[in-house]
Formats: sequence, C-alpha cells, structure tokens
Amino acid sequence: MINEAITVLNFLKRRPMLFLSIASAVSVLLIYYSFFTAIIFAALCIILMFILNYKNQSGVFVLCGILLLLTMLSAAHTLNDIDRCESLDFMMVSGEFVVVSASQNNTDSYLCDIEVIDCDYLQKGDKLSANYSGPKIEVGKTFRAKAKLSKIEDGITAKSFYSQEIYLFADLSDIVLTNNDDFILSGINRFRKYIKTEIFKYFGENEAATMLALLTGDRTYLSDSFYSNLKSAGVMHAMVVSGMHLSIIVGFTLLFVNKFIYNRFLKAFAIFITVLSVAAVCGFTMSIMRAGLTYLVISLALLIGRRYNPENSLGVAVSIVLLLNPLAIFSVSFQLSVLSTFGILSVALPVSEFLRENRIIKLKIMQKVVSAVLITLSALLFTLPVTISVFGYVSNMSLVSNLLTSYAITLVIRLCILGFVLFPLRSVIFYITSLIIKYINAVVNYFGSAEFAVTYLPNWAAPVSAVAIFLILCILLACAKRENMLKLKSVVNKKIIEGGEKLKWPSFLRKR
Repeated sequence: MINEAITVLNFLKRRPMLFLSIASAVSVLLIYYSFFTAIIFAALCIILMFILNYKNQSGVFVLCGILLLLTMLSAAHTLNDIDRCESLDFMMVSGEFVVVSASQNNTDSYLCDIEVIDCDYLQKGDKLSANYSGPKIEVGKTFRAKAKLSKIEDGITAKSFYSQEIYLFADLSDIVLTNNDDFILSGINRFRKYIKTEIFKYFGENEAATMLALLTGDRTYLSDSFYSNLKSAGVMHAMVVSGMHLSIIVGFTLLFVNKFIYNRFLKAFAIFITVLSVAAVCGFTMSIMRAGLTYLVISLALLIGRRYNPENSLGVAVSIVLLLNPLAIFSVSFQLSVLSTFGILSVALPVSEFLRENRIIKLKIMQKVVSAVLITLSALLFTLPVTISVFGYVSNMSLVSNLLTSYAITLVIRLCILGFVLFPLRSVIFYITSLIIKYINAVVNYFGSAEFAVTYLPNWAAPVSAVAIFLILCILLACAKRENMLKLKSVVNKKIIEGGEKLKWPSFLRKR
C-alpha cells in the first residue's frame, strides 16, 4: 500500500497543477462542512508542496501553495457572503436589477436570475433567483422593483444554487423597466435568439429542439419523453455544452486556421475568440467555463512556445474556477465534466497509445473503434460516483448509444456552424443536418425506451465505484512504472553491449 501511495505521489509531483486542483477541491469541501478540518488539511498540503518544491528546485509548488491559500480565503469569503445574504430572510428591499438568465415559464409567472445594480442591504453584484408576474423580461434588461427575500432552505437545492453564486430567492413586485440596458448581455441575448430563430426556421420541431440543445445547451424545447429517453440512454451529457462540444468547435475552427494562418499568435487569438463566443452563447455555465479555461491554457502555451501537459491544463482550469467560485464544486455539470475529462486523459488515451505503439491492433479502423470504446468507458467509469449519488441509477445502454451517436453529433455541430457561415447554402446544409438529427433522435428513443435501459443502485455503490476508480489508477500507474523500468533496463543493456564491443575491438587489433 505504501508503494502505491508513493506511486500516486510521484504521478502528482510531475503534475503540480493537477495536485493543486485536487487539494483545492478537497479543501473547499472540507471548509463547507468543517472549517477546522479544512485548515489542517490545507496546511498539510501546503507543507507538502514546499517540500516538493525544495526537492525539485522549482518555484511552481510555491505558486501552488499560494494559490491554495487564496482559494481557502475565497471559500471563507463566500461562506461569509452566504451568511450575510441569509440574514436578510423575509426582508423586503427595493432597488435596481439586471436580468442575467433567460426567463422560464413557471405556470402563471416567470423564473430568472437577476443581479443587483443598486439595492438596500444587498451589495452590487449579488445574484438572486427571482420569481415575477407580468410581461416577460429579456436578458440584459434593467428594472427597478421591490423584492421579498427568502433563503434557500433545502440542502441539496441550496448547493445547486450556491454553485451558481445565488444565495437568495426573491419575489418581485412593482416592476418598472429602465433604459440602462446592459450592452453586452443584450447583444449576447440577441445573438442567441437569432440562432434559435434560424434553427426553428429550417428544422422540424423535434429536430430543432435537439439541434438547439446540442449547439447552445438550451433544453427548453425538448419533450418530456425525449428528455427521459436521453437520461435512460446515457446521452444526456451531449445536451450539456461542455468540453466535448468545445473540442468539436475549436477543432473545426483550427481546421481552417491551420491551413491559412501560420502565426502562432493568430492561432492563439482564434482559439480565444472561439472559446469566448461559445461560452457567451451557452451562458457561461460551469462545465463550459472549465473546458474554456483548459483551451485558454493551451492557447497561452502556444503563445509562449511551450508544450502543455493535458492533466496540468485540466488542473489549471479547475483551480481557477475554484479560486473564483469555490462552491462551483457542488455543480453536477462541473463535476461530470471534470471527472469525464480526467478519465479520458488518465485511462483512455494512455491505453490507446500503448495499443498503438505496440501494434497490438494493426488495422487503423479497429484502432479508432477501440479508442472510441475506451474513451466512452473511461468517461462513464469516472463519472459513476456522481451519477449514482445524484440520479440513483446507471444506463445499461450508454456505451452502445454513445458509440452510435458520437460521430453523428460531431458532424451535426460542424454542419450547423457551417450552415450559419455559408448563408447561400444554408437550406441545403441544414436539410442534411436535419436528416442526421433524425437518426440521433431515433437511436436515443430506441435505446432509451428499452425496458432494461437502466439499473437502479443503492447509495453505497457510489463510494464503491470511487474505490474501484482509485484501484484502476494505481494499477495503471504500476504498469506504467514497470514499462518505464523495462525500457530503462533495455537501454542500459544496449549501452553495456555496445560499450563492451568498443572495448574489445582495440584489444583484438593489438593481438593481431
């Protein structure tokens, strides 16, 4: 067991930012439940970081220690903000607000997120989940109103809202619109509405709902039956814009950039603009923020001309998110995004590379199939603890459904973007896209409606799956360590043999 712990520590030592992200996540969780325990854990991590920095003679672990300390301070400040807001329970306040999320129908009223501009007892920038009656208010619109505040009682619901930096509910009344609309939010809202209008113009109702969810993450128009089939088929992640979608869009952008642009600064700028545009259209959700920050790290590495480590890039993204919003750790979409990405990076890609380098599978098409299976299985395995604890079941159809739809989803996203760019060919491109979406919908409905589509599991299955993940990582690390030792031994033997021959050759000449 000690050897396994040392192996894991050596793995993290070579990936300091990944180490920081894990330490930050655990520290934030601990500080939420037990401040004293969190202080002890963070102190031990910082001491370990300074020890590793002393051995490596590198300042990176000092930086990690400082960032961990800042994250702890940020978490403490966030908890103080929650206490401040909850002290206003049942209070009536008045002020000026701006709508920051699309209003959703709630029987005879609307629900949306608002941000404080100027308000009694509340600070500028505080966010509220608001309920109001009357005409629908668009994103970016500012208004004056009275708000009856109430704290979020349910623990599970509270964590979900806390992850979005929302600490209070508000019932609005006496709403009066002002003319101080937020220029950026209003512009983003107009762009989102344009996308939605064009999609519903060229696609059928069911296909348009799926396309809008795939492209922007807006699942408002999905039917209840199809939504249920998505969860049962294990394809729900495709409707939450995250790293998979961003990789498709950024990759599509780089296809053209690499052909026409050779300057690394322009390539980095293209990645930055693409990430920012996608994040804005998708509403800056936690999953897209994590993926976006990962790509921004890649673009920064491209700018300074350095190679990047995928695990370190993931660690940087997670650390920044937790530094800015510590309670993002409670976001289910953020958890699923991080865990699935880590599973792919730590299991799927190394195993695929091993199979390819050792030519265990020689046919290229079979290599692609095996790689796709490994990616899907790794993502599913590493998200099991969250899936079981949140939903209480796992999809039996997930592997098949994802293999049958993954390439189709990539194709429709790329075609849809191409349709918006090539306006004269939009009708033709969107017609082809709609046919592919019909296929995706058919796969989801077929596998999602099967009687044996899901298996319900008890609560103890979540920690068991977490232990299984840890053991798999330990086994892979042990295998990698053994492979490296064999390679080193082979190189040493080769040098000894070559050196021996060189030593023997002159003495042979002397004997002659």
